Amino acid sequence: MQTTGYIESLVSAIIAPCEHLPTGSQSAGTPSFEELLVYTEASLAVWRFPQVRQYAQRLADHPGRLNEHYQCMVISLSARLALAAGDPQAALRGTATAIEQASSPALRALIHYQWAAMLEMIGNYPDALRAYTDSLKNLDSSNDVLAVLAQLGAARIEGALGDYATALHILNSQQDSSASASTHDVVRLLHIAHRAELLTASGQPDEALALLSSVRPAAVTPRTTYAVALIDLALLGAYYATQQWDIAGSFGEALAQRMEEEALPYLAARARYQYAQLFSDPGSPYYSPPLALEHLRRALSHLEHVPFCDLHAWIHLRLAQTYRAIKHDRKAFIHLEKFTDFHSSALSLRTAHAIKETEIELVTRQRDLEIADLRRQNHELQLQLSNALATVEEYKQRMEDQIAYLGVVAHDLKNPLAAIMMSASVLLERYGQKLTKDELEKHTSAIIRTAEWMKDLVTQLLDFTALSTGRLTLAIEPVHAALLFDTVIEAYRVRALAKSLTIHKHYHAADLYVLADSRRLQECLDNLLSNAIKYSPLGRQVHCSIEQHGEHLRFLVRDEGPGLSQQEQERLFREFTRARSAATGSEGGTGLGLSIVRRFVEAMHGSVGCTSAPGKGSTFFIELPMAPPPRGNQEHLHPSVQELMQSS
Repeated sequence: MQTTGYIESLVSAIIAPCEHLPTGSQSAGTPSFEELLVYTEASLAVWRFPQVRQYAQRLADHPGRLNEHYQCMVISLSARLALAAGDPQAALRGTATAIEQASSPALRALIHYQWAAMLEMIGNYPDALRAYTDSLKNLDSSNDVLAVLAQLGAARIEGALGDYATALHILNSQQDSSASASTHDVVRLLHIAHRAELLTASGQPDEALALLSSVRPAAVTPRTTYAVALIDLALLGAYYATQQWDIAGSFGEALAQRMEEEALPYLAARARYQYAQLFSDPGSPYYSPPLALEHLRRALSHLEHVPFCDLHAWIHLRLAQTYRAIKHDRKAFIHLEKFTDFHSSALSLRTAHAIKETEIELVTRQRDLEIADLRRQNHELQLQLSNALATVEEYKQRMEDQIAYLGVVAHDLKNPLAAIMMSASVLLERYGQKLTKDELEKHTSAIIRTAEWMKDLVTQLLDFTALSTGRLTLAIEPVHAALLFDTVIEAYRVRALAKSLTIHKHYHAADLYVLADSRRLQECLDNLLSNAIKYSPLGRQVHCSIEQHGEHLRFLVRDEGPGLSQQEQERLFREFTRARSAATGSEGGTGLGLSIVRRFVEAMHGSVGCTSAPGKGSTFFIELPMAPPPRGNQEHLHPSVQELMQSS
């Protein structure tokens, strides 16, 4: 058969596919190679992909595949199936080869059209529009049927891209040629169906109804089945757009059933999708999300064997919107992701290919830069690591020496302290009779103060050593807050009177307990009150408070001393740090007291802090978790406190 003959057969299968679908008796025999091509093209037009793959296998095994007139068509089919399978690069190569091998402009035009239709189906509109244009360039006459089909395709693409004016202009420019393109009315029906869809999409549904109302043939033949189905889909869309709900409902249900009975999967999916809109539109009297979901899922089921196409995307978007309306956010998100995936994959293949090459070049260059940067970073990190290890070793050695020194000093101070106390006792016994009462009291007080001060220093050094070496153990239990604070305050009243200081208590002896080691907490409060007296000028006041903060108790000691700057507060709780004391004439210290307080309190799962300003005194606080009385009910406690007691 001449080339022109089988081109016309293939074009006829595209225009009226239902007429060229094989019957059972036809497919059971041994069809010619040309017949297999026609069956394949007709099956592709109605999206029967399982049959298309079967025919493709038979074509691959058929001896006619070696005919030079057919080879380019086989390659074109293989390229389209590769595109449907998700391999655009192989599809591009195959299509280019098929066009190269085409023996005539008409054959090249057909291959361009086949490629354009496949690109349109998967939603690659920019490349599809170029392919339709290439098809028209290869045609000699604008009256050719293939030219009309290519112009219809270009108009559909412009409409899909939102340029309704250009799309309608294309249709208007070829209206006369479509009427003379075939002695039959199939091409005219296709033209009217696409024009009506564009009118509806551009906001002119009434004009679309007027156009469609008089063209639908009363009798439908296999030749007109496909075109009439498109007319009916355009009618359904116009009924919906004009809110003729009752007509749209009955017409849509009947159309969907008819497309399903005629085994036209794509058209059945479109009908179900448009019918589902009646139930997913909140403005419709038939609004029912469950029914909408049912019909949308049925629409998807018809596309089970179809490559992912634009209709898939819109169905997933409508499913996402419907699930969102009924608060099924997880399912809505899943379908929205599928809709987004489609639009991400609908880039122009040529553009995507160019982008990919650019990306590869950029990635290679970036990789080289990253490797050089990583080498530089690795060298810097090795230097930093070496310096850090040296610093750690130096710090470790210094700490070990310091801790050992402090331990030796603390233990060595015990003996002089004992000697001082013993000597004082002997001195008083030997010369006590010669001293006046006032002199005796003065010397005794001086000896006691010195001894107590040295005892405090020793205690601090021993505590610091125990904390630094990890040998400290705490006995955490419920401690009566007010009684413990009273004990500390009373111990310092005499010392406060010596500086004409007044200690005020701002709490009641309520049964409030904290989780703490009573001995260590007493040392901490002792340190805070001692500092308040030490740094307070003569004749001032010291305020002691207990406040409840949620599930915690806070012990506060406020003085009227010189106060602290922000810089002093930042380093206040560090080891070997002392506040300035020249203004009060107070004695010095080791600079360990507040650091020991901080570490004790943190070990008891509490916190310590200070608020101060120069010239406005200072307030130190210790905050610890509350506890019930030793034999009280613990059910009222905060869960974190109960857990803390159990872990202690």
